[in-house]
Amino acid sequence: MPVQTSTALGKPLKDLDILIVDDNANMRLLVRTILRSFGLQDVRQARDGTTALAELERKIPSLIISDWEMAPMNGLDFIRAVRRVGREPLCFVPIIVLTAHASRPLIEQAFASGATQLLVKPVTPTNLLQRIMWVLEDDRPFHKAGDIYRQEMRLPKAAKLTSDTPVKIADTWSLD
Repeated sequence: MPVQTSTALGKPLKDLDILIVDDNANMRLLVRTILRSFGLQDVRQARDGTTALAELERKIPSLIISDWEMAPMNGLDFIRAVRRVGREPLCFVPIIVLTAHASRPLIEQAFASGATQLLVKPVTPTNLLQRIMWVLEDDRPFHKAGDIYRQEMRLPKAAKLTSDTPVKIADTWSLD
């Protein structure tokens, strides 16, 4: 198989077809309102991973924005289902994960399961646009990893600090 990159690579922002997946109706409304303020018109919604998979069978979007913690199908299971080998070209659609809990293990698990980018709540227009623009310029290839496809994501190593280690701004890492 030739090298495969994100299906959104190089697309103009205004041409995106976005699927929002979140079990919270207020969060879906907020994200949709922000996306519309960017001039995006093709914005669809699903209330959970199961509903989103059915919507994906109908029409493949150019970008998925999905919550991590939802029921009955959570973000982890949803991403794994989308990224599963044999779901080409769907498995190459970029996925931005929304979460209120950005612990390092959660971040590592999200990227290991196929997340393209991660956005920590609260969602603001600035940080959402930043993640979308990053996705549109993301030329990292997808690689087969077991039964899924994912892009390589390198996280900075956590600094080992003691109580007498001075911390400089350059020693910290932010998700924003």
